[in-house]
Amino acid sequence: MAQEGESSSSSLETTRQPEEPTPASPAHLGGTPAPAGSQSTPERSRKRSLSAGEEEEEEEAKKRDLGKEEEEEVVSSAPSSPLCEPCIAGDPEIYDRFRYPDVYRAFEAEEDKFQEALVRQTELPTLKIFGYSTCLSNDPNLLPIRELGTRAVLRAAKFLLRLSSFLDDKPLQSSSGFWIEWDQENKTGIVLTTAHLLRSKCPSMDHWLGKDQYVPHAKVIVHLLNDTTTEGHLLYHQEHYDLAFFRLRVDQPVQLPSFDCNIKCAQEVFMLGRDEFMKLRITSGRVEYLNPSLFHRYHYIYVHRTDCKDRHNKYDDGGPVIDLDGNVVGIINNTVKGSFMPTSILVKCLDLFRKHRCIPRLHLGLKFSAIELLDPAHVEWIWRKCHIDHGLIIKTVSSGSLAEKLGICRGDVLYRLDGKDISTTVELEKMLLDICLDCFGTEIYCNDKVNISIEVFDVRQVSGGLEH
Repeated sequence: MAQEGESSSSSLETTRQPEEPTPASPAHLGGTPAPAGSQSTPERSRKRSLSAGEEEEEEEAKKRDLGKEEEEEVVSSAPSSPLCEPCIAGDPEIYDRFRYPDVYRAFEAEEDKFQEALVRQTELPTLKIFGYSTCLSNDPNLLPIRELGTRAVLRAAKFLLRLSSFLDDKPLQSSSGFWIEWDQENKTGIVLTTAHLLRSKCPSMDHWLGKDQYVPHAKVIVHLLNDTTTEGHLLYHQEHYDLAFFRLRVDQPVQLPSFDCNIKCAQEVFMLGRDEFMKLRITSGRVEYLNPSLFHRYHYIYVHRTDCKDRHNKYDDGGPVIDLDGNVVGIINNTVKGSFMPTSILVKCLDLFRKHRCIPRLHLGLKFSAIELLDPAHVEWIWRKCHIDHGLIIKTVSSGSLAEKLGICRGDVLYRLDGKDISTTVELEKMLLDICLDCFGTEIYCNDKVNISIEVFDVRQVSGGLEH
């Protein structure tokens, strides 16, 4: 047994000892070692040498082809992971550029390639530093609606665009906007935004004066979601409602929004826009119980913005206001910070635009304030003194208007139009648009007149009321 063990040990040592290759041996030339005990003739050795040389040439050719493919891949797409940083192993003195300049130059070249590849990799959307956070991630008060809000915002972002206007090749304005129509056959769509995109001057805070100046011939560029741009062609702009419609050509189908007209006070909403880098801007808030000031239009609704960081978001003008289902409930109008036009008015404007390619509006020569949006103590006091708790308080009567001729005065209360009760100025605006839809035929003229019936409470007649 001992002899068998010695024999096994001797055999194992023999196996571990490599055979010393000679300069002409196939092992030295990269070929396959010959089996033990075989003898190679000069002819056979020469053939193996040639075969090894051909194999080396094939390997070099494969490396060159592979290198070309890798270069083409880098040009056409982002570099694949993992990246390997070059280094010089061995003696630290190898870094001495004076003793080994060729090695050091090769190392620097590889290091430059590595840094370039690293920069390209960090530009990937998944690795690039984004730069800012929105209210949905930095406002702890929104944690209860974080999931719902995120889904709603991402749904609406698919139809949200950015627009830029230019006058004489100089930047004029910028705004956000969203798709409202798509023509599959002609590959064209219509984008809705604010008329502020075409506004060159705004000299007065009182928008009823009509002193704002617009340049319909301004060049408008629409920034699409695929980071391309196209020119928008103005179809129509309406200055009272601050709306502008642009047609543009797009080869791919677009996402259209859904509308919800049932906006309510205290409802949670998000106001969306895109900045100059096309990044999504999100502002959260709740619809306020607030009357428009005497300087502002009837159709304004206000939002109390809960995100202090983006309370004055300059990017969302013309963008959509959405609810927690991602439905559009209004279009933002940053004439006043946090104001928007509700969808109940917007939908009527869209119907008139599609029918007449314009949006007419009836003028009553009056300015109002809704009783129901006043402080509850104030509402109760009006009821005790005047026995009325709803309607629109008349704040201004235009000089020379028909209302003035009828004897309507400041302080009176308009509470009914064409037999229908009125509670807010938004309801009044919607009724006026409905009258336009019903009364006008195929053509509309600037000075067209429409007969309407209004019922007004005369607060000077404390014992009752006087209808005009």
